[in-house]
Amino acid sequence: MNIKSLLLHIRGYLNLRPHKENEQAIIDRVSAGITFRGGNLWVLIFAILIASLGLNVNSTAVIIGAMLISPLMGPIIGMGFAMGTMDIDMLATISEILRPFPKKDYLCASHSCLIFLRNKLTSIYIE
Repeated sequence: MNIKSLLLHIRGYLNLRPHKENEQAIIDRVSAGITFRGGNLWVLIFAILIASLGLNVNSTAVIIGAMLISPLMGPIIGMGFAMGTMDIDMLATISEILRPFPKKDYLCASHSCLIFLRNKLTSIYIE
């Protein structure tokens, strides 16, 4: 085996083009994950309920599980993708979505206060 055939053989292993994903499919997938509508909204609601349950029983595993199923990474991935590809329209869409977040944070904090005032933690659990 000579050097040229060895380099061609190594280049065949390191070539990424045969496994390249369709670029438009990636853009569509990232764009769909930005908004909290439909399935994303329901998953977020159930993740909040699971996290509240985990906080109420002081279970780290349940809280981590709620973080894993939470769809909050969609806007973060979308923002990184928009900055990386210089897509100003997607960045403007993300800024419109993130603008009412302080109001939503206040609503979530007040809701969790009501939940924990109603269901007080009576004993300490050790994990």
